[in-house]
Amino acid sequence: MERYRGETLPAGTPAVVIVNDALGNFVAATPLLRLMQVAGWSTTLLCGRRVWEFVPGNPLFERAYPLFGTPPPEIMPLLPASGRLVVNLENTCYAKSVAAVACQKDGYVCGPCVDGEGRGDLPFTDDPRGALWADPEWIAEDLTARYPFLESGFIGEIFCRLAYFDGPIPSYQVPWRPAPLEIPDILVAASGSLEEKLWPFEKWREALDRLRSKGYSVGLLGAKPTEQSRYWIGFATEERLVEEGLVHDLRGRLALPEVVGALSACCAVFTIDNGILHLACAAGTPTVGLFRHGIHRLWAPPIEGLRVLTPAPGEAVETIPVDTVSEAVLASLA
Repeated sequence: MERYRGETLPAGTPAVVIVNDALGNFVAATPLLRLMQVAGWSTTLLCGRRVWEFVPGNPLFERAYPLFGTPPPEIMPLLPASGRLVVNLENTCYAKSVAAVACQKDGYVCGPCVDGEGRGDLPFTDDPRGALWADPEWIAEDLTARYPFLESGFIGEIFCRLAYFDGPIPSYQVPWRPAPLEIPDILVAASGSLEEKLWPFEKWREALDRLRSKGYSVGLLGAKPTEQSRYWIGFATEERLVEEGLVHDLRGRLALPEVVGALSACCAVFTIDNGILHLACAAGTPTVGLFRHGIHRLWAPPIEGLRVLTPAPGEAVETIPVDTVSEAVLASLA
């Protein structure tokens, strides 16, 4: 097992990519998967079950297996026998262990990985890419100045550059199919993985009241209510939006490819920083996203259709004014 340093690998090289099963993380990895596809590598994806609906028939990889909850010894017989490249985009102890097991003795590894003895982490390469892998401040304002091979601080580009791909960064690509129901004019998503991502219910109510007063219908996307609290925060806000008749409740009614279809069919999307935002960007729909200041440099895709709203430095997302949000959503509908 040795560190990958951008060596030229022939078409057909077996490649294993380990990704987080959070929806946004998965979507952010698709530019890298597209570049690996162009390189002609034979890619196996290891991911979690939360994104499994995007796996069947996906052209970005040849096969996929569930990672989380599957012991490494059960994964090994499923992978190519030798000569492979493992790209690990996840920093958990489990993923690092799987990366080492998947790589074996004769393979290359890119990303976090335990060493050959399993006693510590395998050192990163002694080059600018290795320095970026080891850098804990990916949201830093001066990231591109310190790493001139980056054109932006966007995580989708970072993943590609850390795998030694140069040139243009492809856009997101996720499977989609038409949603089997009527789609409102505006789709919103109010839940996220962290409390600090959330916008308060009172502001949601005021903003949606303004949009509805202009004649726009609004639909709420999210997980099935019975499963929402397992991974996400914001259920109370979602329930009140539904109870007060501010939204059409679409939660849990669509498979993930159908969610992308719904996002493609609506006129605009308004969401906090979550997986729906990244799916909306993949769909190409005008989107207004609320981000924590600083985090936006890493997680906001640098595309024309996304309007990024942040609080002032040091302030919380909840301080973003209703006027600012309402005006941005209405502008995206113009």
